[in-house]
Amino acid sequence: MERVEKRPKLVSFRALAFHGENKGPANGAEAWTIQLTQNIEVGLAVPTAAGGTLQAVVKMTLIAEAANDGKQDKKASFNAEYEAKFDYPAAVTEAEAMALMEPEPYQYVLVAQAFPLAMTHFRREMQSMGFDARQLPLGI
Repeated sequence: MERVEKRPKLVSFRALAFHGENKGPANGAEAWTIQLTQNIEVGLAVPTAAGGTLQAVVKMTLIAEAANDGKQDKKASFNAEYEAKFDYPAAVTEAEAMALMEPEPYQYVLVAQAFPLAMTHFRREMQSMGFDARQLPLGI
């Protein structure tokens, strides 16, 4: 089991891009089918300058395609990219961080912290475009 002093701390979360198209009516009375696709990458960022901080990085791409159940010509699409950065304490070496990053449960813990932030933003942006996205999950 890892020691608490080696855990990275979430220091940055940001939306890198969002694009959406919803040209259908925003009356909320029509039923839509949503297909959500997610691509999540977890990696280790090693500083190039001396004294820099090791970081765990989580990058997410979310893509939602929606179709009106009654009318196949009415479609909506949304895609976004997000990035979360976690700083390791200064005492953690690159070898230690690489060993920590290998197990899937460790990566899951990092993703589980960033995913709800990304999904909250994604759902809010879809809502601002007149699309009811309450059926999309907030957690993984």
